[in-house]
Amino acid sequence: MSINVGIAGLGVVAQGLLELSSTNADQLSGITGNPLCVTRVASRRLRDEVALGTIAFSTDLEDLVKDDDLDFVIELIGGTDAAYNLIKACLSRGRGVITANKAVLATHGNELLAIARDRDVPLAFEAAVAGGIPIIAALKTRFPANNIKWLTGIINGTCNYILTAMSDEGVAFEDALRRAQELGYAEADPTFDVGGMDAAQKLAILVALAFNVPIAIDEVYCEGIQDITIDDIRHADEFGYSIKHLAIGRQDDDVIEMRVHPALVPKDNLLAKVNDVENAVQLGTTNTGVLRFTGPGAGGHATASSVIADLTNIASGLYRQPGIGGNALKPRSISDVSSAFFLSIAATDRPGVIASIGEVLASHSISIASMVQKQEEVVRSADTSVIPVVILTNTVVERELNKSLQELESLDDIASPIKKIRVVDLA
Repeated sequence: MSINVGIAGLGVVAQGLLELSSTNADQLSGITGNPLCVTRVASRRLRDEVALGTIAFSTDLEDLVKDDDLDFVIELIGGTDAAYNLIKACLSRGRGVITANKAVLATHGNELLAIARDRDVPLAFEAAVAGGIPIIAALKTRFPANNIKWLTGIINGTCNYILTAMSDEGVAFEDALRRAQELGYAEADPTFDVGGMDAAQKLAILVALAFNVPIAIDEVYCEGIQDITIDDIRHADEFGYSIKHLAIGRQDDDVIEMRVHPALVPKDNLLAKVNDVENAVQLGTTNTGVLRFTGPGAGGHATASSVIADLTNIASGLYRQPGIGGNALKPRSISDVSSAFFLSIAATDRPGVIASIGEVLASHSISIASMVQKQEEVVRSADTSVIPVVILTNTVVERELNKSLQELESLDDIASPIKKIRVVDLA
């Protein structure tokens, strides 16, 4: 008896899924005990380069809902509205769904998982975060004798590729982005990736699984990498750091911290060595220290392999539906987060300015770990000269730092705004 599968979408991941399910048919049948057969595909258009053979094709997603011969539906169309309607209809009909769609889960995941539990059907989503890395499977167990204290990761390949190119080759952000688009790593409109929202959606899902809280995308603090410059990267390197776009989740008693932003990462940490479009997630645990997961975060075959992992686990009776939302969510405001900071200040090149900066910081109990005047980078004009001053602070509550920056920016000799980048302690 075959296990019949329908696929929504015919893009890169769907094509990878069709290829892998065909070339590994015997192995998959051996795992599940029955052959896996893709019997129906629905997509906006048929692609000439994809040979569907006897697989039924239509442009109507509703056909996947109505086809009672299907055992599972795999949603690979992306977006929210159409995907949400399809997933909800299938689950309500008692049909299991596998999705690679982080956006629909971040927006509607609590509702969809509740429907799946009520109908006792699976809603699987290993492929929704970090491509081929099995991080969802790991987090579903929550390490019963080994609680997770924090997680942090590089979970957007576009940002990581751009920052790697800027760091390794000294190219400007705009040039690195253009190359990422040419290689297919970034969309024509890259805002969703470089603005941080893609990583924020993924973090909301990871935090819900790691700490048993509801998915809460609206509570994730989000910054992108648009304002990172070559000078920032070079100055951070001189202090012994790389700049990476990080997703961070942390539980302190009943408070959950969720933030996505550029960060200085110590060069000897694994995350500083994750380059190009690779992804990585680190878990800080109570008894086994730091667990690390690395691998391809995107790509047709990598993502399709996670879809197949879900499919075979469900078909063989090994799938475990994740439970989330058991704990109340008390989000921590970014202004309450404590960290060290990298500051880049454009100051007038005249006596007493550095002393003024130190006095303002000291008045807010902010101590300086390192400070460098970039004399070789002085910008001279007819009226004045401006020198970059780069500071690494010790740990401070962000609210206090912001107060000090406001005061500094009010000084005549300080240009506004002051660049700040958080430093992440990953010990």
